[in-house]
Amino acid sequence: MKQFFTLTVIFLLNFSAVNYLVGQNVDEIIDTYLETIGGVEKLQSIKSMKMKGKANSFGMDFPLTVISSAPNKMKMIIEFQGKEITQMAFDGETAWTTNFMTMEAEKMTSEQTNIFKETSDFPDAFLNYKDKGYVATLEGEEEIEGVPCFKVKLNKGTITVADKEETMQSIYYFDKETYVPIMTEEFALVGEMKGKSTQSFFSDYDEVDGYVFPYTMSQKIDGQVMMEGTFETVEINVDVEEDAYAFPEK
Repeated sequence: MKQFFTLTVIFLLNFSAVNYLVGQNVDEIIDTYLETIGGVEKLQSIKSMKMKGKANSFGMDFPLTVISSAPNKMKMIIEFQGKEITQMAFDGETAWTTNFMTMEAEKMTSEQTNIFKETSDFPDAFLNYKDKGYVATLEGEEEIEGVPCFKVKLNKGTITVADKEETMQSIYYFDKETYVPIMTEEFALVGEMKGKSTQSFFSDYDEVDGYVFPYTMSQKIDGQVMMEGTFETVEINVDVEEDAYAFPEK
């Protein structure tokens, strides 16, 4: 479970002679992607989301619920041995989790919290990404599990971690035919996983209230599947209690 917790803490070219063309291409890819999953106007209308399903990690199956609200609040809840456990939560200011040894809620480190603040992008990182100061670049094409993809890097700037500036970025692999991401790659900035690459895979895209969403997700490290999840229901703009994400003060 400790390894699973680490994974959850961790759901981010310069072509000198052709910079103009690359900019045009990456804009077209992102615009097509946003239109494919519902369109900018539709995405901007999403204020909350609730996803329920099942996850498997290290041979253990358990129910999984993820709720998210604008701006950038989220909570992941698992059911383990008959108990509901907050695996990870962020209320916009405080990031926290459940200590599996004590089963008590505890706040994450200031560095982990700052990463949440700087990288949370509900409902989508590419929505108005330029207004947020992000930079997207096309880094060519690559096959992922036999699927030809556009490789797009999204740079969110830098953050200071342990007195060192680290780049916050994700690499997206967009299916050249459908324009939806089938994999993203990120590098952990803190903790025992720091520097390691986590690959997230997405499949079984389906439409929910006009919004297209992947119902199956998995995470790999060094080619090994660490977690798989399949959502059974996805609800858009559900009512969420105001204190749903808050750290439970004693």
